[in-house]
Amino acid sequence: MKDIQRSAILNISFAVPISLFATVSSAKDLNGEEVKALISDKTVESKYPRKGFSITTYYALDGTFRQIKRGEFRKGSWCIDSNRQLCSTAEGGSGSCRLIAKEGDSWKAYKIPVNVMKPRKHERTILKIVDGTPNNL
Repeated sequence: MKDIQRSAILNISFAVPISLFATVSSAKDLNGEEVKALISDKTVESKYPRKGFSITTYYALDGTFRQIKRGEFRKGSWCIDSNRQLCSTAEGGSGSCRLIAKEGDSWKAYKIPVNVMKPRKHERTILKIVDGTPNNL
């Protein structure tokens, strides 16, 4: 009886880490071409999970964007950098770059720290992507 219990405990202890790894490994970082295909000539609605507000951005084919953030209209430029990150710079403001990852049925944007010992930081969750700019953004 003790051998059966010991065997069950060993099976559970090995199964838990394997199932956790399977969940983590289901995330896929998009390459530059995949990011371009995902957002080019599309309107993307995202949410900042920690800050609690949404942002709507239209990414034009010519590398410009128009967006509504916290009720204010902004525009600027976007590109994919050599590290496969989506980079955007608002007019009169600073720029930022984010790695886009597919996680299950959703996409998430991550800030990659300069210090490789720090984990990447979840910045936005993409809620919806639609072709063109249906609201004339």
